[in-house]
Amino acid sequence: MNRRSFASCLLVAFFAVSMLVIYPSYAASPKEIRIGVTAPLTGPAAEAGVALKQGIILAMEEWNQKGGIFIKEAGKKLPIKVFIEDCQSKPEIGVSMGEKLITRDKVHMLLGDAFHSSVTMAVMELAPKYGLPVMSIEPVSVEIAKKVAANPKRYWSFWKGDWNSTAYANTIFSTYKYLLDKRLFKPKNKTLAFIVEDTDYGRSNAENARDLFKGIGWKTLTIETVALGYTDFYPQLTKLKSMEPDIVVTVFTPLSSGVAFIKQFHEVGMKSSTFAIYYPLRPEFIPQAGKAADYLMWSPLIIDTEHIPAHKEFAEKIEKRWGVSLNNDHASGYDGLNNALDAIARAGSLKPKAIVEALSKLDRKGVMGRYVFDQKNHTIKDGEDYVPVPTAQIQNGKHVLIWPPSMAFGEYKSPPWVQ
Repeated sequence: MNRRSFASCLLVAFFAVSMLVIYPSYAASPKEIRIGVTAPLTGPAAEAGVALKQGIILAMEEWNQKGGIFIKEAGKKLPIKVFIEDCQSKPEIGVSMGEKLITRDKVHMLLGDAFHSSVTMAVMELAPKYGLPVMSIEPVSVEIAKKVAANPKRYWSFWKGDWNSTAYANTIFSTYKYLLDKRLFKPKNKTLAFIVEDTDYGRSNAENARDLFKGIGWKTLTIETVALGYTDFYPQLTKLKSMEPDIVVTVFTPLSSGVAFIKQFHEVGMKSSTFAIYYPLRPEFIPQAGKAADYLMWSPLIIDTEHIPAHKEFAEKIEKRWGVSLNNDHASGYDGLNNALDAIARAGSLKPKAIVEALSKLDRKGVMGRYVFDQKNHTIKDGEDYVPVPTAQIQNGKHVLIWPPSMAFGEYKSPPWVQ
């Protein structure tokens, strides 16, 4: 054997050993199904991350109570073990934790990120790097879907476990279009303004909604971006008050930002209609915001324990297991892990290609709706037949679903300050 042949053999051996280190299931019969998760467990979005974690753990426990999942490579059912790491709401930390979960904890699938679009934009690159199944849970930025659609071969093993931000934008636009058509809302100037968190999530929601309103002759006066966890909105609101927009749209994930905004909105005497994305779904929002929350429209009211028996039942599970009130993040985490494990169960294997093939064919009813992927961009479909994105209005301290009409259980009430 010449030196070149010997060197080639050594190189092949090195890569073979490397693959065994990364994917232990190929080296020996697997003992458990290992799922990695990145989520914000500390920092401004920790309340969401903790709820996601609780929902994920509940789903894991339920599968393990049934004996786990049958895996052909093992010839028996295996228990599920979940490893959850803190992304700290930072893309670089999310990638570092994802790398750790893959190379040190040897996970068979990564759920990353569970919450942030900006973190997912970075973590999704681990899918082509390792050829491992990677699925986000809550991130909605359409930019994630665009990356997949532009290069499906590169991102064959990445799947986006929630709808696109275009769905939120469509809900904002369609709600107001409905109110305009019914003459329930009469704008003076056909203008709107946005105050959103400076993340992919915040910016994409604002930009997509802006474009839809532009199509019917509305003008966007400004898109104000603020840091994650921002709570001093007096400068932005003072600016907006002088502009007199007909509509003010806000997008924040931290509860503290939403509570601060709505209180300061009334303190400065704003006369605009208000629409919020995400933060009113936190069960603490109305108690903390008080009467200032009344008449605020928001999306998405997906969890409705008063009108949907399955949601009430799930709320009781969360209360029993964790001693806390149910919110959307609990359901997202629960559905997210169930979607991943459903794919593994149908695959009956821990091989990446088998898992991805099964995941691509996902069609299951979860707590929040029916989960089916759009094959063009690997994104969960939205709508009444899939996972809905409805609008609620806070009326007398309660959430009332007002749009779409087919799902509504109440009617829109015009805020007394909007004439």
